[in-house]
Amino acid sequence: MRVASRVVVLVRDSAGYGAALADALRPSPGLTRGSSPFDLPLDKYGLNGEKASGELVSFSDSSGSPQVSFFVLPDYRPPVAACAMNEILALISSEAPSIQPVLIVPFITRPSGCFHGMVNATKTGQLTTLHAAEIGASNEFTHLLVDGSIKPPPSLQIRSEPIQCLLEIVRVLKIPTVLVTSGGQHQGKSSSDSDLEVAVVKSLHVVCYLEATINVGTC
Repeated sequence: MRVASRVVVLVRDSAGYGAALADALRPSPGLTRGSSPFDLPLDKYGLNGEKASGELVSFSDSSGSPQVSFFVLPDYRPPVAACAMNEILALISSEAPSIQPVLIVPFITRPSGCFHGMVNATKTGQLTTLHAAEIGASNEFTHLLVDGSIKPPPSLQIRSEPIQCLLEIVRVLKIPTVLVTSGGQHQGKSSSDSDLEVAVVKSLHVVCYLEATINVGTC
């Protein structure tokens, strides 16, 4: 199981945003999409019979080398969440190239109130805010990812157990990570869930500098 040095972690949340992002991203010409399920036993944590399950999707070049990988994960609940994310991070570290991997973690929420940040137009011309922050270690690539964006507001609440656990672990392990959040709405305008999904997909496409490997489909 080979993992690229750029890894996007997507959680299939109850609102369906994680699934929408996973379905909207397509490889650019010259790259091929491959996917495989994985099951990592959690017996060593005392969780006998439990597994960290999910899907690993990679966009690879003609030599089979993955250029970007996506871990598409279920919405793990405690106590599985922390153990599962620890095992997945261990897998990424062991299977990625010699260069330290960079994680990109989108967290998508419904619009709720007005935030001030980077603003992106949706397909209907409405505006949705985008925030990005470096978590864990930082390097030249993570600096590029967050350059020009605004840090998430202090009021942001991560209502996702897997993402909460992931961010805590990468802080401790000093793994370069960029958290991308969207969901605030600019100047009180409303936007539909579909608009928000499109805005976040496009924002991820731009912020992560993955234009060479990703095409954005329709949510």
